[in-house]
Amino acid sequence: MSDFIDNRAEEALKKHASGYNCAQAVSCVFCDITGVDEETMFRFTEGLGLGMGGMEGTCGAIGAAAVLSGLKNSTAKLDKPDSKRVSYEASRACLASFKEQNRSVVCKDLKGIETGNVLRSCNDCITDAVKIIEQKLFSEESE
Repeated sequence: MSDFIDNRAEEALKKHASGYNCAQAVSCVFCDITGVDEETMFRFTEGLGLGMGGMEGTCGAIGAAAVLSGLKNSTAKLDKPDSKRVSYEASRACLASFKEQNRSVVCKDLKGIETGNVLRSCNDCITDAVKIIEQKLFSEESE
């Protein structure tokens, strides 16, 4: 893993420790690449935390990939949207990689809420998500 990616992951963990939810922590470390200011990104991703608002849904850390994928790939052609497929494929690649690595993308499953078997801690999910997003979405920007 490159120092560049490790630094992003470390920064995301610091943000999480300071009170950012998992989605905010991951998304906000990519503000420099996306061109979105941190306050706006923080607001965009607030509802994605705690498994999309209540642990029943997608882990916020890797759910951030959907937001970041749109920011990277959307052509923003409001009159004739034409980039959804590319954004969906990029999001899917990130989520698939995360699921392959951690056996789930669902917060309650990762936390072992029903089974008592914790698959991955929040900090590990954040680190994994940052690395996957960096590699799948932004590898050319970090070179």
